[in-house]
Amino acid sequence: MFNYAGWKRTCNCLFILFAIAFIITRLVIFPFWIIHCTVIYPLELYPAFFGYYFFNAILVVLQLLHIFWAVLILRMTLKFMTGNIVEDERSDRDETDNSEDEDEEEPVKNGLISNGHSTINNNHRKSE
Repeated sequence: MFNYAGWKRTCNCLFILFAIAFIITRLVIFPFWIIHCTVIYPLELYPAFFGYYFFNAILVVLQLLHIFWAVLILRMTLKFMTGNIVEDERSDRDETDNSEDEDEEEPVKNGLISNGHSTINNNHRKSE
């Protein structure tokens, strides 16, 4: 919202705060606290079974996705900190804007329609 409102400085500050929070929670707390707890503590109470391996494998895949997303976020952060960003990569413009004149149809106007009857408040009346 701040980006579209023209508040670039606020937008950049909030993005940096988001990046810091993402890095801390996804690359520090998640692997060293959550995954550590799910790998170590259940083996003290129960023997390993399929669900244990499956659940931890899914968490490791999620951690790999967090690493990928963190790389993308850091690349974006470096882009706007060095001033290499031109505009938002997401576009509000339609790709077919250039061909408006060719494909645009004439809008239907009030009055007689194709069968010769006029329309008045969705009631059709025969023209005599």
